[in-house]
Amino acid sequence: MKNIILSILILAYCNVCSTQEKFNEFLKSFKPVDLPIENILNLASYDSLNGKFTNDIIIRNQDKKPQFVDKEGKLKTITQYYGLYPEEPFKYTTDEKIDGKWVENIHYFNNKIIPIGRIELNPKYNTVIIKVVDVETTFYDLWNFSKDGKALSVVCLFWGLRDAGPRDEKVTYTIVDSKITKEGNIIWHENADGLETFRTYKLNDEGYFQVIKEEQKGEAEF
Repeated sequence: MKNIILSILILAYCNVCSTQEKFNEFLKSFKPVDLPIENILNLASYDSLNGKFTNDIIIRNQDKKPQFVDKEGKLKTITQYYGLYPEEPFKYTTDEKIDGKWVENIHYFNNKIIPIGRIELNPKYNTVIIKVVDVETTFYDLWNFSKDGKALSVVCLFWGLRDAGPRDEKVTYTIVDSKITKEGNIIWHENADGLETFRTYKLNDEGYFQVIKEEQKGEAEF
C-alpha cells in the first residue's frame, strides 16, 4: 500500500512539473510591451503559436474556466468571447469561370495565433496579449495567469469582422475595442448591433479582471 501511495505522489509531482515547464515555455513567446496601449491593432508580432499547444495550456489543462468580477462585485465565469482557438486550417471553395465553364477551386486558410506580448499589471501575475486571425474574425485577448500557470481571467480587447473573410485580413467592422492606460485600466467598448457598452476593467489583487465602471446606451437593432 505504501508503494502505491508513493507512486501516486511521484506521478502527481511529475505532472505538476511537466505542466509548469510547458507554461514557462508558453511564456517565452511573449516579449514585454509597455503601457499605455492606445490602438490595439497597432500591436504586432512575427512569432506564432501552435493552436493545440495553446489550447492545452490555457483551456484544456485548466481546472476551471476563467472568471471576472462584475460591476456588482460578484465573481462570474466568462462565457462571452471565450472558447477554443482554431487548430486546423479552414477549407473553403471559390468558383472561377475558365473557358466559359465554372470551376470550383479548393483553398485552405491558415488561422494565425500570435503572441503579441506581455504587460505588467501586477507583479504577482503573468498577463499576456494573444491575437487570433480566424476565418472571418480578428480578435485580441488579454489573459491573466498565476505564476504556476492557472488561467484566472481573460478580457477580449478587440473583436472585428472581415468582409472578405479568408481572402483579406483587413478588419471592416469592429464590435469590441479597447485601450489600456499607463495605470493599467482597461477602457473597453462594445457595439452589439446598436447597444453600446462602456466598461473600465482593473486587475484586482486576486488576479481577476474586475468591472469598476459600466454604462450602456442605445438598443440592439436585432
